[in-house]
Order: sequence, then structure tokens, then C-alpha cells
Amino acid sequence: MRRYHDRVKPVLATAPRRFEALDSLRGICAVLVVMFHMPVASHWRDWGLVQHGYLFVDYFFVLSGFVIAHAYAGRLTTPREAGRFMVRRLGRVWPLHALMLAAFIGLELARLFFQIDGATPFVRDRSVEAIFANLLLVQAWHVLPSLTWNGPAWTLSAEVACYLIFAGLVLVAPRRFRWIGAVLALIGAVLVLAYARRWMNTTYDFAVPRAVYGFFLGCLLQGVWTRIPRLGGSAATALEVAAVVAICVFIGWATGPVTVAVTLIFVAVVWVFAGEEGALSRVLDHPALVTLGRWSFAIYMVHMFVLTVLMIVARKLDWVPGGRRIDFGSVWINDLFAVALFGLILVLALVAHRLVETPAQRLIDRWTARPKVAH
Repeated sequence: MRRYHDRVKPVLATAPRRFEALDSLRGICAVLVVMFHMPVASHWRDWGLVQHGYLFVDYFFVLSGFVIAHAYAGRLTTPREAGRFMVRRLGRVWPLHALMLAAFIGLELARLFFQIDGATPFVRDRSVEAIFANLLLVQAWHVLPSLTWNGPAWTLSAEVACYLIFAGLVLVAPRRFRWIGAVLALIGAVLVLAYARRWMNTTYDFAVPRAVYGFFLGCLLQGVWTRIPRLGGSAATALEVAAVVAICVFIGWATGPVTVAVTLIFVAVVWVFAGEEGALSRVLDHPALVTLGRWSFAIYMVHMFVLTVLMIVARKLDWVPGGRRIDFGSVWINDLFAVALFGLILVLALVAHRLVETPAQRLIDRWTARPKVAH
């Protein structure tokens, strides 16, 4: 029998910057968030894993903190570098965000001029003043009374706050920023637990504490993961299976204050899969899943617009007998419709990824490239 230490593999400090398995998991989480929002009376609609699918967003925060710290912790040595970091991060999220905001505004103009449904245009969560908060990506900083416009974009607003805090901490305390961030993470968790009305199902009000909680635990994990031995072979596979089962069981079951613990489980998930040692990691490394991960941001950003337009059409065609979910009278037909709907979202996400997200990222990367030193 092999000894335990023979099955433990040291983590090299020169680990690759692209964590393919973690990226694939991000794509899967994005799909589950879409399923959570999808208003179709399918077989899976009432599963706990889907009903509590909003919790998969917290994986995004933990992963973001982990990869941002991995890529930038040693690079933000001057205010100029910190500024370049912020421009690059905004350049990765703002263009597609602005496009989808414009799409929602266009839908509102259609309401105004063509009365496409009975909703009063440019009021409440679709107010004119909220447009400016969304353009500045501050809509989740407790400045508005509700989610507004493209609702899922609240996560971008919360992440921007994390980027600002991260850049400031790395500049001021480069050797201790992770531990300071861990204190901020604890404060964020306490604020959510004590004051958020629906605990981790908080968005526009306690979104920043929620995001800080996950993001800076991700940063802390990145700082220590190279020092934590990990298992290889069948033991790594068992650990990966246990991590997936744990997160699925927890999200399927958790409600109320206990949901705050989901971030801790996602920290464990990121640690387990960052090493890519087990059989599940090899599955997640499949090109189709890696591609899904790369499209995940576009999927996340476009899906609510598609669902909003769908519900306008569905109500006109009497597809919503109960007023909340599309139901054709057969759950199997509902399932097929839901799959087709996701296919449409995927196609539109691919178009957005190729025509907006990727070109914008390349442009920003060129603008912010470090000047070449003459020899």
C-alpha cells in the first residue's frame, strides 16, 4: 500500500495562470443561474438545486478573488499599475454590460412608443436615474431601492468594488493584503448574516459585503494553496467527488442564515479543483466544457434580456396560465421548450462573446499594454 505522503503532490509556485477546470465549473454555475431564472414549468424547476440556484453566484466571487490574486498580487507595485489593472478589469466587463443595458433601454422605448405590453415605461426598476448608476456600475452599492435594468449585472457592480479594494490593499500593504482582506471578508459575512433581509439572497443592498466575503477568501486561498499538500490519483478523484456532492447537497437544502456558509464550501471547491489532479478535473478539461466556461460571462449577461422578451411574448400568447411560469400543459413539452430556450440564449451569448466581449478585451489589452523598453 502506498503511503499517504507518496500520494501527496506539492503545488508548484509556477502553476499555470489558466485554471481550466475552474473555468469549466464557472460555465456550469452560469447555466445553473440561468435555470434558476428561467420561468418555465419544467421537471427541474422545483428542484432545490435550481430553486436555490442564486447561490452559485458566490462561486464567481471566490473564483474571481483566487485568479485575480494569482495574476496581479505581485504586479500592482505603483498607482499607475493599479490604474492599468482597473482599466483592464473594467474593459472586460463594461462593454457587454453597456450593450445589454442599451438592449433593455431599447425594449423600454418600444414600450413607450409601441405599447408592446401593459407595463408603464421608465418607472421603478427601469427608471431613468437608474441608467446612470448602471453605467457607472455602482447600482449594487446600496444606492438604489431594488435591482434595476439588467438585474444580473449587480454582480459586476459588486466585483468592481472588490477590484478597487484589492488594488488599494495591494498598493498599501502588499505583504499583508490577504490577511487584511480576510478580516474584510469576515466583516462582509457578519454584515450579510446580521442585516441582509434574505441573507445570501441579497443583491442591490448588501451585494458588496457578500462579494467581499467571497472575493477576499479567494485571495487568501490563493496565497496559501501552494503550501497546502494535495492528493493525487484516486484519492484526488474521491476528494473532487466529495466536493461536488457537498456543494450540490448544501445548495439543494440550504435556506435562511445557513446559506452564508456556501462561500466556505466554494473555497474548498476551488482549492480541490485548482490542482486538476482527479478524474473529474479531466472531465472538466474537455474542450466543450472549457468553451462553456469562456462563454459563461456572455451567457450570464444576455440571458435575462432573452427571458424578459420571452415573458412579454408568452403573456400575449397566453402561455402563462398562472401568471408566473410558461406552461403548455405538458411538463415534457415544457422541458423541450426550456432546452430550446437555453439553446437560443447560448447562440446569442456566442454572438455577444465574439462580436463584443472578445474584441473589446483585445482593444483594452492593447491600450493598456506596458510600453516596450528600448535596448
